Amino acid sequence: MDRRIDWAIAVCASLFVAVLAVSAYFDPTIRVLHGFEALPYVAAAVLCLRGNRFGYPLGLVSGAFWLWTAGFLTTFILNGFQRLAMLFRTGRVDRADILIAVPAAIATAGLALFSIAGYARQPAKSFRDVLLFVTALVIVPAFFIGIMAAFAPRYLGMFRFK
Repeated sequence: MDRRIDWAIAVCASLFVAVLAVSAYFDPTIRVLHGFEALPYVAAAVLCLRGNRFGYPLGLVSGAFWLWTAGFLTTFILNGFQRLAMLFRTGRVDRADILIAVPAAIATAGLALFSIAGYARQPAKSFRDVLLFVTALVIVPAFFIGIMAAFAPRYLGMFRFK
């Protein structure tokens, strides 16, 4: 069986975990949060590499949830790409801690897309797979909101809808 997609998932997850570490370097107040935040990404990579079907929904939902929060509930991704444009224009960047949103967005988008592709190539899909995706849709946001509440409650404001 061709394992390139599983390895691509692992690379994307690893890149995102590295970005979390760099981000925690810039802001020591989120080190514990980012340590816990890395867990689903590491788990998705390990599960996919071991051939466990739950890795695909975990990777998809984890990547998509980060993209949703950083791209739609905040302007983090937009600001990161603005910093990248500034870097190209001027050769300088004023906020490297915001620029890291670019590799983070690329890594999480790759994780989500490769997770879809990885699942699509799985043989013998069943109704049980729907339960795996529903489970991921419930536990991933609950986990992320829970760790934010525990370690960085200031971020919970992004979930207040108007």
